[in-house]
Amino acid sequence: MERRHYMSRELAFYTNEAGDILEKLVCEGGDLSGLKAIEANSTDAAGEKHVPVIEVAGNKVTVKVGEVAHPMTEKHHIAFVVLVTEKTIQRVDLDHEGEPVAEFVLADDDKAIAAYEYCNLHGLWIAQA
Repeated sequence: MERRHYMSRELAFYTNEAGDILEKLVCEGGDLSGLKAIEANSTDAAGEKHVPVIEVAGNKVTVKVGEVAHPMTEKHHIAFVVLVTEKTIQRVDLDHEGEPVAEFVLADDDKAIAAYEYCNLHGLWIAQA
């Protein structure tokens, strides 16, 4: 079952010592010293299975994970896909039993900028629209 989140803010991902993935929503001088920023496309892994592929058709955006479909098993899967647009940031959480694909709808006056995906084994990946 996928869950959708719609946000308008700056995008940043962090991890803590426990390995949790944290998405920054608001930070007004709070202490982030215990967190490590996650850098996209920094893992030595097959790019053809990880770099998001962005397809725009009118106001529908489809993000497929990889030119070659990424595995979706309990032990190796894509946890979520994030679409950054001129106006919003939208996230779709994926189920490991589903396909590594997320669909988004843009407002008529919005435009896709980039897509992120997070692989539970190989980290964060990004592609520009």
